Amino acid sequence: MASTEAASAAPAPSPVKKYVVLGLFPLLMTVLMVGIFVSAMHSPTPNNLPVAVVGSSVQQAQGAADALSAEAGEALDIRVETSVDTAKNLVHDQEIGGAYVLPAEGDQDAVLYLAGAGGSSLKQVVTQTFGQVAAEQQVTLDVEDLAPLPAHDNMGTSSLYLTIGFVMAGFLFVTIVSTAAPELMKLRKMIPLFAGWAALMSVSIWALAGPVIGAVEGQAWQLLGIGWLMIFSVAMVTALLARFLGPLAVIPAVTLFMFLGVPSSGGALSTYVEPVLFQSLHSVLPTPATLESVRSVLYFGGTGVGGHLLTIGLWGAAGLALNALVELVQRRRKTPGSKEAEGADAGLSTESPKAAVPVN
Repeated sequence: MASTEAASAAPAPSPVKKYVVLGLFPLLMTVLMVGIFVSAMHSPTPNNLPVAVVGSSVQQAQGAADALSAEAGEALDIRVETSVDTAKNLVHDQEIGGAYVLPAEGDQDAVLYLAGAGGSSLKQVVTQTFGQVAAEQQVTLDVEDLAPLPAHDNMGTSSLYLTIGFVMAGFLFVTIVSTAAPELMKLRKMIPLFAGWAALMSVSIWALAGPVIGAVEGQAWQLLGIGWLMIFSVAMVTALLARFLGPLAVIPAVTLFMFLGVPSSGGALSTYVEPVLFQSLHSVLPTPATLESVRSVLYFGGTGVGGHLLTIGLWGAAGLALNALVELVQRRRKTPGSKEAEGADAGLSTESPKAAVPVN
């Protein structure tokens, strides 16, 4: 009775405090989005952009590379090649952003090889950079696109929107389920639930972008596999966050997969014209790995897709393993004979027995 009275006498939360807490959520989300996106993209400047200078001899190529390096500084990461075929392969494999082939002696035509499907911003920067070089050398520049974008996706943005769709399908589903149906957040239920949801949404997103809109053509099974893996992996990581943060798990999930993932993906703007931080994140976050996987199967014949899928898979495996570990620890704490259980039993045993009411 006394405890009931004490509980009823507890002061109600201050309305001001409640409204402040409610306002912090949209405030934090907005500040994070604007701060990260603007920091990444407000001033595109080449930053360690990998390119190749190709000459008929090492001496010719090295001389031109040294002169360009002295002028460009850290904007370009220049390598020297003497084989045009090697340089073209490097461009197609997206190991370099472009290859500038010096004109042969007596010739007035230089050639620039690039891959337009690697991103319009990258193509623009490479073209402008070597356009200036050709102008200084007073030669004509011929540009050859080794991976041109198709007419149905002439800006190359479909891969970005597919990736965003896969990401949103993963974290939004878990955010809703963990709040509305927490009984489903047990690993034995999560695995088939997340797997089924990932299959449903990967098909839905592909069907919308492909057959319905016509922005994507071909490679259906590869795209469905990439989508399934990404949605499942994002869901597993978000579920882990939800175990500790509840509905607030959406904040770190969105920050990780969207606010940091999208700028570092190179989908909207090449990471080679962004700060170094986003270039570093490009190789470790699953969002860039998903975008590169989609680009690879659509426009580059699947080159390099294995490494990107490994990155996504490691995130999913880590999320699955950590969810299992947390659940195991929680189960042991509730097992009879554990210290927590013994402490709870001891607390019950020390309660004062109720006084017997004499019966007349």
